[in-house]
This record gives sequence, C-alpha cells and structure tokens, in this order.
Amino acid sequence: MSARDRSEATALLSVLLDGALTGQSGIAVVSGAVAMGKTTLLATFAQQVRAADGLVLTAVASESEEGILLGVVAQLLQEASLSAPVGDQVSQLLAIGRAHMTAAPEGPPTKLSAVDAQIVQSLCAVLLGLAGPRPLAIVVDDVHHADAASLACLAYLTRRMHSTPLLAVFSHGDRPGDRCASFVEQLLRLPHAHGVRLTPFDLEQVHETAAARLGADSAERVAPWALRVSGGNPLLLDGVLDDVRSGEPPSTGYRRALLSCLHRSPAPTARVAQALAVLGTPEPIPRLLGLEAGEVARCLAVLEAAGLLERGEFRHPGAASAVLADLGPEATAALHRDTAELTYAQGGSASTVAEHLLAGRGVRAPWAVSVLDAAASSALTEGRAARAVEYLRLACTLSGDTAELARIGAALLQTESRMGTGIPEHRITALVQAVRTGQLSGGETLGVVRALLWAGRFEAAVEALRHLPGSVRAAAPETAMELRAARLWMRCSYAPLLELLPETGPDDEEPRGTPSTTESRRRYDAATVLESVLTRGPSDRAVPKAERILHGTRLHGTDLDTIECALLALTYAERPAVALPYCDELIAAATERGEPGSAARLHALRAEISLRLGDLPGAVEHATASFDVVPAGEWGLAVGSPLASKLIALTSMGREDEAAELLYLPIPEMMLQSRPGLHYLHARGRYSMAAGDWDGALSDFQGCGGLMARWGVDVPGLIAWRNDVGEAWLRMGERDRARAVLEEQLQRSEHSGSPRTRGATLRLLAATHEPRRRLALLRQAVDALQESGDRYELARALADLTDTYNTVGETRRARVIGSQAKIIADKCQAEPLSRLLPADRERPDTESKGPAAVLTDAEQRVADLVALGHTNSEIAKLLYITVSTVEQHLTRMYRKVGVNDRAQLASVLFTGPHPETVRA
Repeated sequence: MSARDRSEATALLSVLLDGALTGQSGIAVVSGAVAMGKTTLLATFAQQVRAADGLVLTAVASESEEGILLGVVAQLLQEASLSAPVGDQVSQLLAIGRAHMTAAPEGPPTKLSAVDAQIVQSLCAVLLGLAGPRPLAIVVDDVHHADAASLACLAYLTRRMHSTPLLAVFSHGDRPGDRCASFVEQLLRLPHAHGVRLTPFDLEQVHETAAARLGADSAERVAPWALRVSGGNPLLLDGVLDDVRSGEPPSTGYRRALLSCLHRSPAPTARVAQALAVLGTPEPIPRLLGLEAGEVARCLAVLEAAGLLERGEFRHPGAASAVLADLGPEATAALHRDTAELTYAQGGSASTVAEHLLAGRGVRAPWAVSVLDAAASSALTEGRAARAVEYLRLACTLSGDTAELARIGAALLQTESRMGTGIPEHRITALVQAVRTGQLSGGETLGVVRALLWAGRFEAAVEALRHLPGSVRAAAPETAMELRAARLWMRCSYAPLLELLPETGPDDEEPRGTPSTTESRRRYDAATVLESVLTRGPSDRAVPKAERILHGTRLHGTDLDTIECALLALTYAERPAVALPYCDELIAAATERGEPGSAARLHALRAEISLRLGDLPGAVEHATASFDVVPAGEWGLAVGSPLASKLIALTSMGREDEAAELLYLPIPEMMLQSRPGLHYLHARGRYSMAAGDWDGALSDFQGCGGLMARWGVDVPGLIAWRNDVGEAWLRMGERDRARAVLEEQLQRSEHSGSPRTRGATLRLLAATHEPRRRLALLRQAVDALQESGDRYELARALADLTDTYNTVGETRRARVIGSQAKIIADKCQAEPLSRLLPADRERPDTESKGPAAVLTDAEQRVADLVALGHTNSEIAKLLYITVSTVEQHLTRMYRKVGVNDRAQLASVLFTGPHPETVRA
C-alpha cells in the first residue's frame, strides 16, 4: 500500500496501530523530499501509540553520527525502561559490537561474523522482549543517515517481527545512499510493509493552510503566489505565510525555512545551492566545485524536490541572497572570484565576468582590468552608469601599470561626471601627474579637463592644460580634431583658458584627415556650431546643423558636452522652442538610465530654455530639479547657469525673498571667468534692478558686457546686456544715454535676426520717445515678440502698450490689450507685472444688455481684437490659439448677433464709430 496525502498517510499508520492492538505487526516506510512533513508525521504517530498505552522507542539518525556504530540502536534502547541487569547487558553488547563491527559494508550484511551475528541477535532479542500485552513501536527518523551496524540490526529485527505486536516506522529522504537504499528495498519486500510517500502540497492544500493562518480573504489572494515560491513544501510554506502575516521584509520566515532545508539535505547539496546562487545557472557547477556531473544532478534533484528550485532556478526571489548570507561574506567573495576565473576561461561575456569580479572584490589576474574596462563600456551603452563607475573603480585598484591606470582613471572621471559625484583628491593628483608625464593622449587629457572644470577643479584643469602635448599638426586626425573641438568649446565656455591650448591652425578651418570615431566628429561639429552662433550670431546653417547633431542622439553614445553644445546653439540662436523637445527627451533618458549628473546638466539647460520662452514657473522648476539631483555646492563653475535661470525667474515672479537667498549661496571664485558666470552676472543685475539698486545693476550689466566683448562672444542671443543697461539708464532718468545704447542694440539685433532681442529692445526704446512715436515702436515690439515665443517679454510689451494707449486717450484699445497682457502675465506667474494691469472690467450696464451680453469671455476677447482691426492670424497669435479656433469663434458670434461679416459684427457690438483699422 502507498499513500501520498498526509491524511492518507495518517490513516495508514492508524490502521497499523489498530492491528498492533490485536497482536499484529506492521512496517511503514515514509519517504519524501526534505521538509515534506515526515518528522511531523512520525511524531504524530508516536503520540497516537502513547495515547493507546503503547511503548514508543524513537531515534533520529543524523549525518554527523553516521560513523558511530550502533548509534541508532543505542538511541532506541535508551528510550526503554530496562532493568539494571538488562541495562548492563545492553551496555556490554554495544561495547563489544563497536569493537568488532568496524567495517561499514555497502549494504546491510547478509552474512555476519559469528561475533557480529551474536551481538545483533542479542540486541534484537532485547528489543523484541519489550513487546508484550501493549503494542511496541520503533520509530526511526532519517534512517538514511543510520550507521551500517544499526541498519543490520534493524533489518534482522524487521524480518523476525511478524509474530510480535511490533510496529516499525522509518522515514528517509528522497535519495538515500546505496546502503540505505538496499535496506529500504528489503523492507518493502516484506508482506507486512507499506510504503508512504509524502509529496508537496497542491493549490487546494496551500489554500487551506493559508486560510487557517491568514483568513479566507487573504488566502484567496496569497495562495497561488505562496505555492509558486514554496513549491508546496510545508516548511517553506510556513515561512512564506509567516512573512505575509508579519509584513516585514526581508522574508525572514522564508529564509529560516530555506536554510533549515539546506542544512538537512545530504552533502554536498548546500554547496551546490551556494554555487547556483552565485552562477545563476547550473551548467558550470561541476567544474566550479570539482564534482562529478551526476553528483551535482542528484543535488539539484534534491533541491527541486524540496521546492527550492524550479527548472534549475530558485523559486523565491530572496532565496539566492539567503543562501549566500548563510555562507558568509568572505566565503561568498571567494566563490565569486573562482566563478570569475571560470567564466573568463570559458569565454563568458565581459559584463558577466565583471559582476563576479565586483562581488569577489577583484582578482589579481592580467586580464581583469581589461575585462572591467570593457564591461564599463557596455554598462554605459545599456544605461547603467553607476555600474560602470563601480567597474572602473575596481579596475583602478587592480591595475599595476601606470599608463593603464592613467587611462582607466580618465575614463572613470568622465563616467563619474554622468553621476554627478565628487572626485577624490588623490585621483585628481594622479590624473594631473599622468598628464604631466605624457601617459594620456591629447583627447583623453581634454576629456579630463572638461570633467575637472565641470566639477569646479579649476587649478587642476589649468595644470593639465599646461602639459597638453603641443605637437598637434603631427598628431593623428583623431587628436587634431579633438584639440580643435576643445579650442572652440573653450572659447565658448572658458575663454580665459583658451591661451593654454596649443594652436591648431585657423579655428574656422577643419582639421585634415578623417576622425576614427563618430563621436569625435559629433563633438567637433557641435563645438563648431556653438562657436559660430556665439561669435557671429545665428545663421541659416547653424540651426539645421545643431538639429542634425541632436536628431537621433542617444546618451549612451554621445558625450554630454556634445549634447550641451548643440542645445545651447539652438537656444542662443533664439530657437528655444526647437531645443525644448530634444532636451525633454534627453532628460527622460538620463533619469531612466540613472545618470543624475547628466540629468542635472540637462535640467539646467531646460531652465534656460523655459526662461527664454517666458515660462517662469518652468524655469524655477527645472533649475530646482537640477539642484535636487546635484547639490549646488557640487556643481563647480557650471553652477552659474541654473543659478542664473532660477534667480531671474524668481525675480520676475516677484518672489524676491527666495531670489535673495540664492545670492547668499557660495560660488567658485573662478566662475565669473566662464560663460555660466556671464549668466550669473546678468541675473544678479536683474535682481538689483527689481530691488531698486540701479547702480549695482548697471555695474553688473556693464561688467557682463565687457567680458563678452573681451572674449569675442558679444551677441544678443547669448545675453542682450545693452537692453539691461538701457533699462537701468531709464530708471535713473538718463533717457538720452538709454536711447544711445538701445539704438546700438537694435542695430545689432537687426543684423543677427533675433526677434526676441529686437522686440525687447523696441519696447525699451519706445520709452525714450513721445507717446505717438512710442505706439509705433511698441506695436513693432509686440509683433517681434509674438514671433519669438517669449510670453513674458510679450506681456511686458503689451503692458507698456496698454499704458501708452491710456496716455493718448484710446481707452478701449487699452482695455483690450491690457486684458490680454494680464492673461499672459498670469500664465507666466509674473506677479509684479500682473499687479500693474487692471482686471478685465465689466462693460457698462447699457452695453451689457446689448448683443455683446450673449458672448462668452473667449468670444468677447476675439470680438475686441476684431474691432481693433486685427486679422485672424494676428488674433490667434495674441490669444495663443489656432486660426481655426478664431474662425470658429467668429462663426458662432455671427450666428448669435445675426450678422454676416466682421464689419457688421464690430458695428453691432460696439457703440460709437467703428475703430480705425490699425494693428496693436
């Protein structure tokens, strides 16, 4: 008879017990994988026997006691209440037996020596003599660990118990050794023997167990998952349910149960599990552990049967870490090192080998550094910059070659810049020394310089530049192009350092030769287009070229300086709306790839783009995000850019207290010698202007302009500093001086084709003229600013136009334009400007009772602009809606008031003569 279910097995043992009560004997052999409930079943049976006033003799065999002869028999006899003479006899028999039965045969001996046979017969006689009117049960758990002598006794006993009311119950694992397998096979041939195999719980049993522990509702949700991760193993299931009930990670109950299963499994199952936890796949285990493939297969089968594995993989997500935690950190590291060497020898991927090197804290092998370097490149491509940093840091600790260490250190520095992490002083010293001794190529040195400047290590960057190789003309095309790109980039970003770079010929002449990498070409092209925009202003070629660089750009294959140059070229060329979607896409990519340094720099660019589109809240949001990712103190010289964007935006929004706090942040001393420093000077001047400090503002604006002129980047697309100087002179009552500088700016902006700067200049220039001339200039300003897309500057121009219309007595125009100015100012959250503009007042009662009363607010705004003579296209620009929407509003208004065209609409809606048809 065989049984699978625990209730069936319990019933079988009850039947055997009932038989024993009537003088019958019986044998049950309980098998199953580790922790399937065999011990529990035997304990329950022992309790039943005792409840029936029977005698129970128990023994638990263990792997550690396999070498103790007659150990299991001794445990059984210790359970019996033997008289003193019998006890002495048993002690003598055990002593003699341990002295003579020294051999451990492969199976239960069929032929014993005369002494051995006598000892076995005598010991069994004592056991059989304990059976009497009440049933006797011999219960041995984990009999597969029993010593050979005990197995010989038990085999002899079971063959002679058929006429005695004796029950013998044995449990063993799924895969007993050869010795025990023979013993079990002999037992099951006996007519009064029964096999009982316990198998894992099915879903229904798991559900019942979960319901009893967690309640029916939770069981419905938990049971399928619990079955999947426990494999139906009762012990593992208990651990899983404990974890669910406690709700506390990290799976403490499961880990405890798992380790219990491992410790109870036959050797070398635990070692195989540890190897699997490191390797992740079973195939290399035999070679890693030096075991036979068949032995490993048997261990894997034990783990599968126990519910720990499924198809060679751990079922529970926390199983591998639990196995290795039990192994200990040092032993785990050693196993990873062995695995790294094995994987490398078998041709495994660089990334796989590198992971084991990292976990094993490195291997002193000639191939280790190159593997880590290759793995770092792959990690960057896959969006794992943090892992690339770890690989390169380990490579630095393993490298013993100074040239190799310099190259790895340079790569590490640039990779760390993507993470926004600080640079240890010892590494900076080592890199500068590597440059000084010529261990880095020109391109590698320039990469180090860029990273050092971004990190604010100005002195180290200067020292590196001083030792940059000067033989450029004889250098490889790759180096020549890198150096030319570096000169262009330096001129745009850190002009005072340009003199430290070796001459490479005219900057507008492309180096000869073909670069070896696409990235080198992209870096050169991006630097070229930015330099062109900042020295000569936007051109018909610059914007398309910048877009081509950005189109299809991916962070993993493009240096961030290249991306910044292209985005800045579009921004300074007065095309911020074109740059915006590229920047947003790259921010999302940097965030997804886990590159906080890259994300921070891109957020800073996005803040500048938002500012130039008049999106003041967006500028604050992105500048704040850049500092949230990388704190302001870790930005180095580049901190001026996001700081300036936030300062200008907060000032324009009327949040002076928050803006003032930014001025107290410490900035690097050399920052004012950089392009970000120009933005900071300009922003500080704008704040001073808002605070009424005209002299301080003028000083900053003029200082900014002086540096731009000295560096050869005096274009309005970068900073239209003359506008700010003119505004400062106006505030100080110096109208003539203001007009002179503004007319110069207007001439420059006409040449550069910058609608944003031109519109802002016209707005300020209008303030230097009498009202009628002012109107014409402001109308031109509004047109230009509508084209530029800068809502904040447009709102300022519309506000000035409103004041001028009021001044000349054209109150209706003033009301319509002022209403639109306030709408735009409110969207920009420009509170100081919004406060200057009156709310859109209701029309007088006599008017509100007329046809206009049936119009919505949106329709009324369109009607007002129609009355002022604007075309549909102009209305769409002013209201920031589509031409189609304007047409739909007009169609509805015609129907509501019963007219057929624009002229009739104006005459019906407005009293008095029709306004002359003029533009705003």
